[in-house]
Amino acid sequence: MHRTVAVALALFLAAAQPALADQGKGKGNDKAGKPNNGTSTEAVVEGVTAGILGAILDDDERRLIRHYFGEHPDAVGKVKELPPGIRKKLARGGAMPPGIAKQALPDGLHRQLPPRNGQHYEIIGTDVVLIETATRVIVDVLKDVLRGG
Repeated sequence: MHRTVAVALALFLAAAQPALADQGKGKGNDKAGKPNNGTSTEAVVEGVTAGILGAILDDDERRLIRHYFGEHPDAVGKVKELPPGIRKKLARGGAMPPGIAKQALPDGLHRQLPPRNGQHYEIIGTDVVLIETATRVIVDVLKDVLRGG
């Protein structure tokens, strides 16, 4: 089931991308070549992937994760920010970049979060990422949770 959904998503996005890219040409666009109808390519893609992938991180999960790392800043040791190019690839609906360094959540935090059927959390750089286990598709990203400061 999950593989079928991932394949359908990939096919849809591949077919939709040229059509969405052409929105910047022709009537009804501003001088920068962007459509002025209030719909962006990112919004369309995010809406489709969120609908297909199911639930993203809810407010309680986000609060628990941020609170845990606020109270336990050294829970995962020293973390390094990802290079900007790799970081841009960590987006909802995208595939996990190959060979990227990752860590599991600390047990104390993992026990507080609700179980996710077919999904798991990973720490990537300073972000916490929810991953579809079977396909390695990114379900959601909680940015800068581990950023020192």
